[in-house]
Amino acid sequence: MNLTTKTMIATASILLALSSASVITAEAAAKPVKKPATQAASSKNNLERQKKEAEAIYRKVDEQGGLRVMYDGVNNILNYTYRSITSLDHEEYTQLSIKHKAPDLQQPEWLPEGYVFQSGEIIPPCFHFLSEGYQILLDELKAEAKGKKYYAKKVNWSEAGETAIVYAKGNDIIRISAKRIQPLITESTRVPGKGEKFEKVSIDGIEAIYSTGSNAVYSTKLIWEDAENQLEYEIATYRKSPLTKEDLVTIAESIIQE
Repeated sequence: MNLTTKTMIATASILLALSSASVITAEAAAKPVKKPATQAASSKNNLERQKKEAEAIYRKVDEQGGLRVMYDGVNNILNYTYRSITSLDHEEYTQLSIKHKAPDLQQPEWLPEGYVFQSGEIIPPCFHFLSEGYQILLDELKAEAKGKKYYAKKVNWSEAGETAIVYAKGNDIIRISAKRIQPLITESTRVPGKGEKFEKVSIDGIEAIYSTGSNAVYSTKLIWEDAENQLEYEIATYRKSPLTKEDLVTIAESIIQE
């Protein structure tokens, strides 16, 4: 065997060895590096601790008008919990509405016979998940969380998001509410929920939706919008309420005329 042949064989052997080493290295790199069991358990425990601490703040709503928001970084969402400001006195409710800059809600000029004022309610602002306000608040809490996956805090507010008046006759209820329409970052269409049916009706020329069959406490609703003032109105009753669609439309007409 001459020198040239020996050199070629030696070179080929080196290349084969390097090739084998490259394959082994590539296979090793391709395999995911598993976290030690103790490290994985520690990460899980830390996440559970964060969630527990955040929920302790989130669920502590003792005062009327209290609003808590929790950032869930696992799902990148916000959760709200609040306590409405409620009054059983109409005059007091009116003053509270002014104080908290609640949406304008006129008393109806007409109600079915026997229904009287039971309570007034002022609800803190809770942003729709497709609204600009929601995204701003989400970014704010995410920044304050500083890498945590769960974070909660009390939110101070000065302008109510919704207001409602409840009228009662025995065990039957009429709930009339007005809430602010929030600017959305994407177009949204109202669709009926499970078992719910929508019917379009007209209230003095204003298009409204008459909703029935939902599983909500107030399963029958008449909903319309005041585009000029960016408000959504709703008249709601129990499923077994004796009131008809025509009754709800007549109540709405007496509010709009105001």
